[in-house]
Amino acid sequence: MVRPAVVVFVCFCAFGVWSQAQQTPTLQSPRAQSTLSSTSHNLSSLSGSVSGSDNQPMHDVRVELRDIHTGQVVNLVYTGLGGDFEFTGIPQGSYRVVALFGTQQAEEIVDVSSWNSLVNLRLPSRGKADDDASRRNTITVAQYQVPEKAREELRKAREASTKGRMDEAQSHVAKALEIHPEYADALTFRAILRLTTKDTEGAVLDLQKAIQCDGSYAMAYMVLGSAFNIESKFDEAIRTLERGESLAPNAWQAYFELGKAYAGKADFKASLAQLNRAQTLAPDYHLIRLVRAHVLMQLHQFTDAVADLQVYLEKKPNGQDSDLAQKMLQQAQAAMANAQN
Repeated sequence: MVRPAVVVFVCFCAFGVWSQAQQTPTLQSPRAQSTLSSTSHNLSSLSGSVSGSDNQPMHDVRVELRDIHTGQVVNLVYTGLGGDFEFTGIPQGSYRVVALFGTQQAEEIVDVSSWNSLVNLRLPSRGKADDDASRRNTITVAQYQVPEKAREELRKAREASTKGRMDEAQSHVAKALEIHPEYADALTFRAILRLTTKDTEGAVLDLQKAIQCDGSYAMAYMVLGSAFNIESKFDEAIRTLERGESLAPNAWQAYFELGKAYAGKADFKASLAQLNRAQTLAPDYHLIRLVRAHVLMQLHQFTDAVADLQVYLEKKPNGQDSDLAQKMLQQAQAAMANAQN
């Protein structure tokens, strides 16, 4: 039986999802009409919701993604029944997101980074939604209280991090939190920076504070789940990630981290189900295939594991995990040959 050390493998891949540039398309909301095409290798996604003055989700609202410099509309979608919307295949950078409903308008500047970005907009008019939609979409009220200066410092921090200027990123995020100490988005971003330097303890503290400041901020739960995976606290990771998934059911990161958590508990069938969901939502994030191949090998599904590893190596022949993938491929092929004899 091929059984590499599960915990070591899971931890090896634990924070790459938060610190690497990726291509991460996700499922689009109902009526999504994508007009943007790009050949950029640094693509990401932006999801969110639109609510009325009563915090009820609003459907059939036009949401435009505009170039922050020219004001040109580069993509547009309409919200679904739950007030949700999503843009996929977006080059990383800063955009203005504008919600339009009749004569009403709401907008916010958003920095789209290497992970799935989230934004919530509120229009002056009342929304229409059934009870189920209301339960599915919790509006993040806390972010409306963030001063613009704090938002600008966080934008600068994210821009610096994408250019590899990590000290500068740390400085800007510290300024954002000095202006607004309860800025959940900034606390979460600082936690991500800490994970890249293996300061897991500090990251967990930041993320727990972010959740205290804004219990509806889905990304904080997802990054916290990733941190718990690094610490091999898989039960805590699962509980945290399930909460994040309930807030952002189309965010592939939650399913990816859940897959790793269940693998850490040696519940490989549950792990595979979560990783399959993540793969459906983010077919171009190929690290999912590497983790899934590991799980498939534990389930003796060697043919499928070989297929995943071959795709991974085809797409990432010189990636940082390519040597690991090559060794796994050799193990899976040998196991497959033995099973056939």
